[in-house]
Formats: sequence, structure tokens, C-alpha cells
Amino acid sequence: MSDIALRKFFGFDESDLTSNRHGRLSKKQEQTIRSAESGANRVFVFAGVVFISLALGSTFGILKAARDAGVTFTSVSDLVGPLIGLALIWGLLGFLAIGSFQLAKSKLDASVQKVEGEVHFVKVEKQVANSAPNAQKYRTVQQYELRVDRIAFHDVNEELLNIISEGDTYVFYYTKDTKKILSCEFIAKGK
Repeated sequence: MSDIALRKFFGFDESDLTSNRHGRLSKKQEQTIRSAESGANRVFVFAGVVFISLALGSTFGILKAARDAGVTFTSVSDLVGPLIGLALIWGLLGFLAIGSFQLAKSKLDASVQKVEGEVHFVKVEKQVANSAPNAQKYRTVQQYELRVDRIAFHDVNEELLNIISEGDTYVFYYTKDTKKILSCEFIAKGK
């Protein structure tokens, strides 16, 4: 175990650790989290705009196709087919757009949490969607979890097993919603 290796692995310095000990984010950590959140918000807003654009384009396409087919829109029966199509499209794409905009304006709780205890590494297998076209739908991947007391940090880089000894006692400071490890410190050697 090396303090320098831990600091490099998790990307924190003494000022970060001092702030985290007091239950606060450091200025650098606040800026990093704000920047990541801002990028995610832009993606969700963009997705919402794309969904609305698709709905508008579909509306234009349906109305143009109906007009080209000779639909005159003079009677209620002429409107039923296009209106059902538009209702379905706007219902689905509107739902997706509203969801995207709500995600864009939601805020994650980045308050600093603390857990202290013996470190345990657990190798877990997970089923993940397979993106290969002619492969099975899901594939099994092996990942490591870092467990301290009742808190599990998922998908831990295997390199951490060479830095922290299992059974040693550490304090980890992390964000509440994302469980992103902000900093940590060695407390005692394991038995």
C-alpha cells in the first residue's frame, strides 16, 4: 500500500482529502462533478430536441403523404387515419422528449459520504447486452467489486488489487448518488 499510488489511482491530493474529511467537496472536485453533470445535461437536451424534430418531421411526412394520396381533410373520416398516426408518434416521441428534458434538469446528490472498514474484493459475473450483430443477446463479464462495510463500489479496476491489501482497514469518501470514490486513506493493517 502506498499513499502516492492511492492518490494517483483515484486522482486526489491532500487538499481533496482534507475537504472530504470535513464532509465537503474540494473546489477541484466540485468543478469536475459540475463539468460532468453539465455534459450529461447537454446530451439529454440534445436527445429531447432530436425526439421533437423526429415528431415534427413525421407530422410533415404523414400530412404530405395523405395529401399526395388525395385525402382532402374535408370530413372527419378523412382525418381519422392521419390523426391516429400522429397521436401515436407524438405520444411516443413526446414521452421520450419529456423524459430527456426531465433528466437534463435533474441533479444528482454529490454530497460526500464516508465509509470505514475492512476492504474486501469480490469477483462478480454480470450479464450485459451484446452489441455484436450475430452474437447472443447477452454475454457474461467478470468484474471486481470493492466492498467496505455495507457499501459496494462496482466495476473496480483490477489494478486496485495491487495497491490495496484485502483485509486492511480504510476510510473511503465518495459521492452519495453515484458512489464515485473521491479519496481514501489507510487506517490499519489487516489481521
